[in-house]
Amino acid sequence: MNDEGIALKELRNRFDIFYSRVVTIAYGQQFAGLRREANAQNALKSLTDFLDTFSPVFDGDEEQIRKRLPEIDKELHKIAQDARRFSLAGVREFAEGADTHRASVGTLLSRIAFLTLALVIIIFVVVLFLLKLVQRSVRAESAAAESRNHIQEVISTSIDGILTINTDGHILDYNGAAERIFGYTRQEAIGQLMSKLVIPEHLQNAHEAGMARFRETGEHHVVGKGLLLLEAKRKDGSVFPVELSISSATANGKAIFVSYLRDISSRVEVEKELIETRDKAVAGEKAKADLIAVMSHEMRTPLNGLIGTMELLGGTGLNTTQSKYLSGMETSANLLLHHVNGVLSMSQADSGFMQIENAELEPSAFLEELVESQRPAFKANSNTIIYDVDHAPDRIWVDRVKLLQVVLNLVANANKFTKNGAISVDCDQLSDGETVEFRVTDTGIGIASEHYDTIFEDFRTLDTSYGRMAEGSGLGLGISRRIVTAMGGTIGLESELGVGSIFWIRLPIGQRNLFEEDKRSKRADEIKASQERFAVTPVRILVVEDNEINRLVAIDMLEQAGHSPDVAQDGVEGVRMTNENAYDLILMDISMPELDGVEATGIIRNGSGPNCTTPILALTAHALPQDKDRFRNAGISETVVKPLTAEVLLRAIETHAGVGKGVEARSDRGIESVLEAIKARKGPEAARDLVIEFITSMDQVTSTLSNSTKMQTDRVALATLAHKCAGSASVLGCDAVSRLLGQLEDELQSGSSNLRQLEQMLSVAWKDEKNRLESRLGSS
Repeated sequence: MNDEGIALKELRNRFDIFYSRVVTIAYGQQFAGLRREANAQNALKSLTDFLDTFSPVFDGDEEQIRKRLPEIDKELHKIAQDARRFSLAGVREFAEGADTHRASVGTLLSRIAFLTLALVIIIFVVVLFLLKLVQRSVRAESAAAESRNHIQEVISTSIDGILTINTDGHILDYNGAAERIFGYTRQEAIGQLMSKLVIPEHLQNAHEAGMARFRETGEHHVVGKGLLLLEAKRKDGSVFPVELSISSATANGKAIFVSYLRDISSRVEVEKELIETRDKAVAGEKAKADLIAVMSHEMRTPLNGLIGTMELLGGTGLNTTQSKYLSGMETSANLLLHHVNGVLSMSQADSGFMQIENAELEPSAFLEELVESQRPAFKANSNTIIYDVDHAPDRIWVDRVKLLQVVLNLVANANKFTKNGAISVDCDQLSDGETVEFRVTDTGIGIASEHYDTIFEDFRTLDTSYGRMAEGSGLGLGISRRIVTAMGGTIGLESELGVGSIFWIRLPIGQRNLFEEDKRSKRADEIKASQERFAVTPVRILVVEDNEINRLVAIDMLEQAGHSPDVAQDGVEGVRMTNENAYDLILMDISMPELDGVEATGIIRNGSGPNCTTPILALTAHALPQDKDRFRNAGISETVVKPLTAEVLLRAIETHAGVGKGVEARSDRGIESVLEAIKARKGPEAARDLVIEFITSMDQVTSTLSNSTKMQTDRVALATLAHKCAGSASVLGCDAVSRLLGQLEDELQSGSSNLRQLEQMLSVAWKDEKNRLESRLGSS
């Protein structure tokens, strides 16, 4: 190949290179920005036109290239300027791109540097945080270790024994107190079965059963139930009382039980001593109550004779001198009765038996009546008395009798210790709108402040200049305090020695009780109707009384009222006469020799005579509430407390004489009236409880009677229970059952073994009465 051929080949290669570069620029993505420039677009078009024109030439043979070399040369000179412009545009484009790239790289590097710094800071913070965590963990571990040591120290020094066992009952831990309590060392106790070590034999089976139940079902009965009182066993085998608490926990994924126990042997001994002391105190209180009851009887019995005889004597036409003497006697007797009643009021209040019967009361009318009634007594001491009700409520709901007793006592004291002075009785409603205050203000001798706390004590009298002139037992303020407390109020005083005193009573205003008002209204209507019915109708009455004077008083009162009394001198004669004659009413003394009034009443009620349902009134000086309950349970209709007066006796007769007319006019009292009477005295729940108790006792009687073996074994107990139920049955109107129970008691006491017919009759009668009682309870 000559030089010309080589040159053409070189030209062809260069054209191919030029072609490749122009095509790359024309279509390459990296030159897209350059192609969008206007100058570059024109230059690129010239270049691509050149290529489009001469590509076929260069693709041809060398001869064709040689022929067109002049034209190619000419065109190359034409596009040289375009190629230069395009190159410069490219340089500018890439320079700008390079600047932009450098700027972005710089920005990126800046960001990377910032992020690197931030990362370093974060890593530093994390490192610090981790260090803190490590320190905290170290401190927590140290504290936990210290706490564990402290807990272990507490456990080891605890005065309570602590035992830890697993679910198999083996001891895992055992502290020092447990060593002292049980006598086993820690080495002896660890790993042993707790049931064999410290649980008494009589409790081991129950413990093992409880542990087995927990292992099988997870159920526990004593864990987490608080303090339990159980028994434990010492190493020497002695059994002693412990106070035990059991909790559950988890250790190494397994359940454990922690028992905390304390030896309470000393405490049990102390409690035993306290119980014995309490029993002695209760016995002392009972002795006190018995003494009061006996003294009540011993004092009221002669008082009955005195007051009754004086009342009769007053109607015999005495002259002026005799009337004067009689008036003095009556005053002294009533004063003595007042003191006796005061002692009994104290006993009732302390025993919780004081009954409060609230009713509507107008303070203005109440104080007006009270003040006017006391003016003569105040005039005798040269005192004046006024009352102020300007700020009093229109009405309050309190026990009028109890309030009158308290206010009268305060007014009497004010008059007693004031000479030539003034007394004011005021009533105000306090700012709370729910409390009323009664005040008694005097200008008397006053009370020293050191006596404020003792003035309301029993039998407390102050040694003052007027004290020697004014007699008194010192019971008034003590009784007043008890009454006010029972009414839900407070009592107090303000006083200055030599200036005067203010005694105040604060009571709840209360609210209207429509049910009680309706019940009282109905009762008043019944009494009124009874009075109208029997005002001119004599009734036949049996008086059972062993005291000759009391018999004389009762007979004279009854005969003067137009009644026809028969007399029995003791309980035995009284029972005999009730079996022979029909009476409209029986007056029964309680304290009698041989056969007392309670026993005589039981015989009458349980018998089949003509007076088994006749009303029986107890005449007694036993005025305590528990005595009245005992009388009522025996079948006594009402208790009339001595001393007996004509007003009280005749009112009782008018109330009860129409309930039964012996066999000629016997009426069914029914459960309704009986329950209402019990409710009025003891409340609805007590009435219901009494009936339920009676039903339970009767079921026990019939059950025992139907079991011949048990009946023969418990004849005495069954007779006692039959006697008790007979009285209750009579009170509740179950007359047939009451009579059959009386027969059963007699048969049991006589030793009879043929009770089958009586059992059948009693079973049938009781079934009917039980259904009636249960039906009444369900509707109440």
